[in-house]
Amino acid sequence: MQITFWGVRGSYPVPGAATVRYGGQTSCVEARSANGGCLIIDAGTGLRGLGNKLLREATGPEHYHLLLSHVHWDHIQGLPFFSPAYVAGTKISIYALLTAADELHQVIGGITRHEFFPVPLEAVPAEFAYHQVEPGVDFTIGAFKIEPIALNHPFGSVGYRIEGDGSSWAYVADTAPFNEVLHKQHFLSGPEPLSDDDRVALGTMREALVRRIRNTDTVVYDTHFLPDEYTRFPHYGHSTPDQALEICAEANVKRLVLYHHAPSHGDDQMDQVAAQYLAKGAAMGIEVLTSFEGMTLPIGPTNDDGKPA
Repeated sequence: MQITFWGVRGSYPVPGAATVRYGGQTSCVEARSANGGCLIIDAGTGLRGLGNKLLREATGPEHYHLLLSHVHWDHIQGLPFFSPAYVAGTKISIYALLTAADELHQVIGGITRHEFFPVPLEAVPAEFAYHQVEPGVDFTIGAFKIEPIALNHPFGSVGYRIEGDGSSWAYVADTAPFNEVLHKQHFLSGPEPLSDDDRVALGTMREALVRRIRNTDTVVYDTHFLPDEYTRFPHYGHSTPDQALEICAEANVKRLVLYHHAPSHGDDQMDQVAAQYLAKGAAMGIEVLTSFEGMTLPIGPTNDDGKPA
């Protein structure tokens, strides 16, 4: 199995001179099994480039499977620009949390309303199907076994442990840490004081995350903020590299990939972050990589040529 990063930014796209090396497109990752099976995780603006590649490779209409972490803008805004959706006979299965699955056709339909986009969703030739995911309830798509994981983010988010070809990796975006802020669906104005029930709920969520990602070959983790930035924006629902390292060390994870980079972090700052946490991870026995657009990683054992064994 291998994964390729098509969008690594959080919040909003920032392509330009300051983000040439790491990229400016928002969240989108492609997973491939040894038999050619494809799984798409999140549909940020990086989905456009992936869709163009998939369309070039296709010999006819295909069935694509897309896992959504949640439906904030930076995780769905590439859907109207997914080229295969405009090919008759194409099927697109979208998997999301219950709150999102119930409303997802309205959410996507909303961003393609005539005021905003020339082609409404109902006019797109592809056939869309929506499937509920529930944290703790596993399911299978082709060669992939998928385990959804509840995350700590405004209005809910879900991560995924994905197994295939005898290897495993996890996608953990978007999430805040589990000791300060509990995000509730009715809560819109900022962090609330934690009650005892909140602390129990957060502890349970954290324990489930650690258990689910334990012993994975690679974890792709939301590390949007640096520590000093997080103290100013704790209610935005994102983590720092240090918080990700703490979780991964407890879960005996072999490799951590920093992901969902803040749009304000240009290439020079990202180089510093990459070097700092590569060294910090090495001291903890964890390989730390920093994602960039176009990066392809083999998951699990590899041959001498670096390709999956």
